[in-house]
Amino acid sequence: MLNPNTKLIKLSENEYTRYSKQLILSSINIEGQKRLKKSKVLVIGLGGLGNPIAIYLAASGIGYIGLLDEDHIELSNLNRQIIYKEIDINQLKVISAKNRISKLNNNCKVITHAYRINKYNSKEIINYYDIVIDTTDNFNTRYIINEACYTSHKTYIYGAVEQFIGQVSIFNYKDGIKYNYLYPKNLNLKTQNCNTNGVMGIATGYIGTLQATEIIKVITGQKNKLNNKVILCNLLNTELKIKKVYNQQYKINKNITKHERSISKKLISKENEAKQKLIILIDIRNNREFNKRHIKKSINIPLESFKLYKTLKFIKKQTKQKYFYVYCKTLHKSIIVSTILKNNQINNHNILGKR
Repeated sequence: MLNPNTKLIKLSENEYTRYSKQLILSSINIEGQKRLKKSKVLVIGLGGLGNPIAIYLAASGIGYIGLLDEDHIELSNLNRQIIYKEIDINQLKVISAKNRISKLNNNCKVITHAYRINKYNSKEIINYYDIVIDTTDNFNTRYIINEACYTSHKTYIYGAVEQFIGQVSIFNYKDGIKYNYLYPKNLNLKTQNCNTNGVMGIATGYIGTLQATEIIKVITGQKNKLNNKVILCNLLNTELKIKKVYNQQYKINKNITKHERSISKKLISKENEAKQKLIILIDIRNNREFNKRHIKKSINIPLESFKLYKTLKFIKKQTKQKYFYVYCKTLHKSIIVSTILKNNQINNHNILGKR
């Protein structure tokens, strides 16, 4: 919940009528609508994700929306960027989007930023807003947004899409996870976007709508948000999974093997503390990374080994007496192993490491 003090915020007769279907929702009502009106939201990127986000936020009654994008509209954008029309080709995206929002809801004030965000201007821009929505497809830009949101104490809503697959999460909310917990910089990840891998417009529409939903949930103070969680979607297979991401549960650093503190205090819930001798931490990195540094008393079973029947058979034999925690520096690898284990009826948790 952001800035809950709405005593000075008034709704006009037009707004009572416009938002009448939202106002009857017990989770929104008049107080929630006032919070929406008071909020300032920055949408970074007006592509396939940014389009539905901007439209639905404006329609829902967000008071101030910032639109940041330096690009011009191209014909190839129109399969997924639903704000624009053919007559808008070659126009700045922020101008076209502002015009569309103004026609949809003139109560919404739109601020345009027709340039690229970078490490020099990011803090100044982000400081003005309450929440930042990242719809970019560039790792370096995401790291810049992540750092600026962290130092400015701003909530960061993340979304990404590739082909039919997407993910959504919330960063820097109430001391929650940061973007680089999921994707550490030292991985040197390469950007793969729709220009190289392709994307369906329905996928960006779906993920963008999920991002917009999380924004509204944060603003109106809903309980079930994606804080310290990530949604993983595969629209082609109609799959949706929510995975927990632990917030700095255990840091991997050069001195990790010197730490003698109990794993249970960092990783294990209270109900499991009495069983700490039965817990096994599996490090799924390769042997070289494991030997370089690792959590004390963890065992090394590289990711590739989980494809072998004998590995699963061995672990399954231990499940009656032991509980498994799957560890990796990156979320997606630990999720892969965690899913394999669960598909074989092996209970486990996945843990994200951090450098």
